[in-house]
Amino acid sequence: MQDNYLITGATGFIGSCITRELIRQKKHVSVIVRDKNLNWRLHDVASKLDIHECDLLSKSLDNVVSRILPTYIFHLATYGALPNETDINKIIDVDIRGTFNLINATKKHDFKLFINTGSSSEYGIKDKPMNETDVLEPINDYGMAKTAATLICQKEAIRNNLPIINFRLFSPYGYSEDKSRLIPSVILAALENKSIELSIPSNVRDFVFIEDVVSAYIKATENTNGLGNIYNIGSGKQHTVKEIIDIIIRQTSSKSIIKWGVIQKQNRQLEPKTWVANIQKIEKDLDWKPKYSLEEGLSKTIDWFKENYQLYE
Repeated sequence: MQDNYLITGATGFIGSCITRELIRQKKHVSVIVRDKNLNWRLHDVASKLDIHECDLLSKSLDNVVSRILPTYIFHLATYGALPNETDINKIIDVDIRGTFNLINATKKHDFKLFINTGSSSEYGIKDKPMNETDVLEPINDYGMAKTAATLICQKEAIRNNLPIINFRLFSPYGYSEDKSRLIPSVILAALENKSIELSIPSNVRDFVFIEDVVSAYIKATENTNGLGNIYNIGSGKQHTVKEIIDIIIRQTSSKSIIKWGVIQKQNRQLEPKTWVANIQKIEKDLDWKPKYSLEEGLSKTIDWFKENYQLYE
């Protein structure tokens, strides 16, 4: 019997890239979306998808999942990841209630693996590489909601013996990322030699290339042991915003002028000196590690933006 992959959040940055890779591998892919008229990230592959229009808070979710009967569930639907997504009620509805409802719908049927997508924001401020066993001290509503969703998934996995694991993503970047984010906004400006207005050059993140993120989801389907396990998905290295900008400017040969301190820092975020994943656990358990260096990932991202610039107009 053919495996069936169910993706929530398929029209988002990461979800769309995973969906496209599964299509490339000729897998049977079902998506749950709020609007069957798929957005720009997936509209060209709509004919290759089994599309179900449903909200994760809808009473019809059980029936939809019963029709799909997924083998693998990649749960990426989220709200609150972008700075303008600040509605606390929506954060709770999508990230907590939506996750809870999806688990309740899927656990009525046999499945091989459910991957819940969490965030490094669950950790809060740390002064050393973040480990999956660290005390969680989220400092914003999004991190709080993602923490709750992780705990729900972990509880369901352990209590009901379900193959559910959690991925904590650090800072993915790459193809089709939202243009409001750091790397796309800088690339788009650099390609047109426009001035680039930024905040603080010393801010740090663990940037991980989208192809590496996608490969982690695929790799996890090869080993579904470890009920409730949590895995960091990062590069294992941190870089400053200035390093990112310098590489982009160099690789695009841009004449853009960089203006630091123009953009105010996000109110929801504190900026620590350390923000990096310890990825030893996933390297050991799932035999996964990132393939691309920052230079390589940014080069491939820039090439993609050059070819798909019109999507952002």
